Amino acid sequence: MISDFYFKIPRRVKITIIFLLIVSAVYLLARFFTPEIKNVPEEFLRARQEASLIAKDIIDFSGQTAGNIAVISELDREAKYGDALNLISQELERNRQAREKAIELSKQLESMIKNIPEISPASAGQAALEALTSETALISRLISYNDYLVQLMDILKKKFLFQEKNGNGRVLELINKINEEARMINELDKNFNKLMDKFDNK
Repeated sequence: MISDFYFKIPRRVKITIIFLLIVSAVYLLARFFTPEIKNVPEEFLRARQEASLIAKDIIDFSGQTAGNIAVISELDREAKYGDALNLISQELERNRQAREKAIELSKQLESMIKNIPEISPASAGQAALEALTSETALISRLISYNDYLVQLMDILKKKFLFQEKNGNGRVLELINKINEEARMINELDKNFNKLMDKFDNK
């Protein structure tokens, strides 16, 4: 029955069907054996480069702040309150700059996220999304870091101006929190770079 139907099909249609089957088979084999060409929007790449530079600045800021907190503690022990207050002023300015960097970083991450649907293959887009999740968490940690730092500088300033007498316990608590946030900021940035290397190899 089927053979009768086949013989009733016009020769030109038969040739067309066979041609389409061959083309489909070749296409499927090519897709199976040939990796999908990677496509990454230029805007994503530009935002990634900017984000990496900004994140480096943020890591540098946190490292410098950690060193200066140790110096402020030493000046406190030596009763050099004037020098300590000057250093606190510098740290508050650095903290303001770090906040601005966090805003800049969030803008670049937003640009990258918007371009993820244009990335192919899909596995590369997924790797990029994982990396961006890590860097977004970094911003959250940076906000907490900055808030703790402002609280610490405020308590120390009051202490050095003899407006705060019983703040040592709170100072130690805030320093521990700041150090933990700084550690997490570094870890999240390392994880971001690790995941972006995975993205590059997709």
